[in-house]
Amino acid sequence: MKVTLLGAANEVGRSGVLVESGDNRFLFDYGVKLQDPKPAYPLPVHGYLDFVVLSHAHLDHSGALPLLFKGREPKVFTPSGTPDLVDILLRDFLKIARMKRQEVWFENHLKRLKRSLQGVDYEKETSVGEVNFKFSDAGHILGAGMTHVQADTTFVYSGDYKDTETRLHAPAKLENIPTADVLVTETTYGNREHPDRKALEKEFVNDVKSVIESGGRVILPAFAVGRAQEIVEMLYANNVDVPIYLDGMAQDVAEVYLEYPELLRDYQELYNAMKEVNWIADERERKRVFDEPGIVVTTAGMLNGGPALYYLLNFRKLGEDLAIFLTGYQVEGTPGRRLLKTKVMDIDGNTVDFSKSRIKYFDFSAHCDKNGIFRLIDKVKPQVLILNHGDPDAEQAVKEKAEDKGAYVFSPKPGETIDISKYVK
Repeated sequence: MKVTLLGAANEVGRSGVLVESGDNRFLFDYGVKLQDPKPAYPLPVHGYLDFVVLSHAHLDHSGALPLLFKGREPKVFTPSGTPDLVDILLRDFLKIARMKRQEVWFENHLKRLKRSLQGVDYEKETSVGEVNFKFSDAGHILGAGMTHVQADTTFVYSGDYKDTETRLHAPAKLENIPTADVLVTETTYGNREHPDRKALEKEFVNDVKSVIESGGRVILPAFAVGRAQEIVEMLYANNVDVPIYLDGMAQDVAEVYLEYPELLRDYQELYNAMKEVNWIADERERKRVFDEPGIVVTTAGMLNGGPALYYLLNFRKLGEDLAIFLTGYQVEGTPGRRLLKTKVMDIDGNTVDFSKSRIKYFDFSAHCDKNGIFRLIDKVKPQVLILNHGDPDAEQAVKEKAEDKGAYVFSPKPGETIDISKYVK
């Protein structure tokens, strides 16, 4: 077996892992890294592909998939629920790229991808040629899966996973992940621990209430898939009694979430929260959002598009009466990361200063932290450990500690190939 990282190698974004096992060639994920002035893609895939495994819908794992449908049409397997989310995310990505006059892929490639996407239930074994695999719940977002593969070598691909409970999801089913010769694991938070979730939620709710009680407004930029729905549910569960609005693509995603009650930790709580929130339908409603103190949960989570930019630009004059609470990981090079560092953003050609506003980051991560990474490593007991989906300092922190466990540990660069047969006997 040979494993090549085409992306997400010492970086977060544009995941792509090519595996060659005997006569079979298959790919895990093929994503995009959203950055200015144009998106970054994994290295190209040359030659044939027997099939593709998509771990979940987020664009950094799915955004480049249509590129694979130029001259080929591989079957794409993914956990149930993910095809619905992929369609929403990729159509939105294409729309924004056209607005920015960025070259991506064409709509006919997306249509071909849609025909090839096949949802598979958790723990159901699938066979393609001499390769067998199955998904286990990764606890990350709806339809996220960790993949266990049996080929000429046993192999686990983590994708993104969360091994502790959130309001939306139960923890990743690590108990269903067997030992394997090779483990490819994300390392997004490989050099840090997450704060206690319940304590962080209490701090978040108290800060939101404090802003509202002083007559202010709160903008909550959030990832469309998972985070926006969780934040709405969190505000509802903590009895935040002011107008709460939901805007952007998160509305379409919420509809998908409510179609899969079996994949949620507490379907009824999410249903009740979504029934109470105010759904923004058009520009006219958007203009009335902050007629009084209130909260808007809106895409995009890293401020690289979506209605969040409208709210930031139009309500910047509120100054100290405006709070901007970021609730997700801000990739280096994104507007959200810049806002956190400098309190300045470029919006529609305007340089906007938010130094008078309250800006804060809350680590409501849907990823495991360094402790979760090592819980997975200890469960799989790999002979070969390949690190991906982490900034260099995060990957290095995991590498240094993991080497003490006796495995061969790799933190590859893009395009680097690891010949597993040299290390697994």
